[in-house]
Amino acid sequence: MEAKYLGDLFLAELDTMDYHSFVKKYSTKEGLRITLIAKDGEVLADSDSEGRLENHRDREEVKEALNGKGGFATRYSKTLGKTYCYSALYIENEMFSGVIRISVPVEKINLLNQSLVHSIAAVSLFCFLVALAVSYVLSRKITKPIEEITEAAEKISDGNYDIAIYTEEKNQIGRLARAFNQMTENLQETVGTLVKRNIELEAMLSSIHGAVAAIDENGIIMFYNVRFAQLTGNPGKDYLGCQIYQEIQNQAIFEGIAFAKNNQVDIMKEGVWGEKSIRIVVTPLADENKILGMLIIIEDITKIRKLENLRSDFVSNVTHELKTPLTSIRGFVDTLRNGAVEDPKVAMRFLNIIDIETERLSILIQDILLLSEIESKQTPDVESCNVNKVIQEVMELLGPKFMGEVKLVTEIQPYIRPYYCNSDRLKELLINLVDNAYKYTEKGMVKLVCKESDNELYIRVEDTGIGIEEEHLSRIFERFYRVDKSRSRKQGGTGLGLSIVKHIVELYNGRIHVESQVGKGTIFETRLPYERGESGKAGVDR
Repeated sequence: MEAKYLGDLFLAELDTMDYHSFVKKYSTKEGLRITLIAKDGEVLADSDSEGRLENHRDREEVKEALNGKGGFATRYSKTLGKTYCYSALYIENEMFSGVIRISVPVEKINLLNQSLVHSIAAVSLFCFLVALAVSYVLSRKITKPIEEITEAAEKISDGNYDIAIYTEEKNQIGRLARAFNQMTENLQETVGTLVKRNIELEAMLSSIHGAVAAIDENGIIMFYNVRFAQLTGNPGKDYLGCQIYQEIQNQAIFEGIAFAKNNQVDIMKEGVWGEKSIRIVVTPLADENKILGMLIIIEDITKIRKLENLRSDFVSNVTHELKTPLTSIRGFVDTLRNGAVEDPKVAMRFLNIIDIETERLSILIQDILLLSEIESKQTPDVESCNVNKVIQEVMELLGPKFMGEVKLVTEIQPYIRPYYCNSDRLKELLINLVDNAYKYTEKGMVKLVCKESDNELYIRVEDTGIGIEEEHLSRIFERFYRVDKSRSRKQGGTGLGLSIVKHIVELYNGRIHVESQVGKGTIFETRLPYERGESGKAGVDR
């Protein structure tokens, strides 16, 4: 290419410049050795030699040029003492016909090659760095939204659904980010709905009186309520995922689960759990005739059974208490019908007995009605009660009984702050305590103490009577329970007096304590608070 270029310049400037001027000018300008050779091989001009040079017709590159081909060769130059690379080209016009040859020392070419290699290496390195920077920028542009999506996904996996990805991308990354945001909103809405339903389910399960648990087909507990944990005796334990057969050892529950599973029907049965009576309801959880698990409801019916037993005992005791005087009345009526009515003395004695038995029945019925009214928490005519006045009325009512060997001693505070209650209830409490002490005291005294103490109405009734054995102290407040049945009936007792006392104390959130020594006497201490909460409960200390 360089030889062609110089050849064209030579032919163009031949009319204005001689051979030597041309080669000198462009040799300096182009940094090449330029030689003009005639067709017969004579050297017409050489930029690097002033003298006459030998004929170049036999030079390889010149031969090829004269034959119409571009000539190339590399050899040692004896003239200049260097190895050169030669390139020759045949040119001609009306003024010249011959070969123009250019040559460059091999060492210069090597230097050029080294320079070229260095340049290529530098350019390659530069291009690599530019490509690396561009690729980093492009990769960051692509990967940054993906990293944001990854971080958002990790936060969602940790339970943080209030998150969104903001991007201006319109490509697939942008579509992915928008789809992710929509998925997050839907997931947040779904989780919110599930949380709400879970709260509602927890509230519903907590409000159920019984213990509730659901197990899968393998007996693994899927959920339970607080009362289930309380019933097991370990309320702080997490039973989710536990095997019910390992956590509960109860034959009735196992039998209920097995029956419901095998027959795919609901079952209700009762059993015992420690000291508790329980009722179990097991319901299969099925989907298209496939058993998925069991819903178990366990209800503590201990109090119900106790109340049923109390009711049964109460009915039995009432029947017995009514039967005795009714039998006596009926027997004396039959005796009067059979002729005893003709004898005035006998008839009057029988009528007196009938009157006593009738009075006993009336008192029994009144006590039963009173006890029922108190148990129903009915407090009619609650008012600010004058305690001293009530005590005075009780003394006037019971005073006539204390005319023999048993004396009534009182220790009453001169002024007792009025107590907010029903005066008849307070009077009934005092009458039953004092009368009970009188019945079990053959001689000595019954002492009534009443005062205001520590913001409580303090009442103590003590006697010097026969006392109560330790084994009876825990039961004396039960209905119809008598320590000495024959003595109680002889004195006209119904067996409900102390039970009425206990219920009146409970009605006013108070507490009662009893101490007794056989042969020395008994002490009943009652404390009724002036300030009492609606949810307060009385205590009975024995």
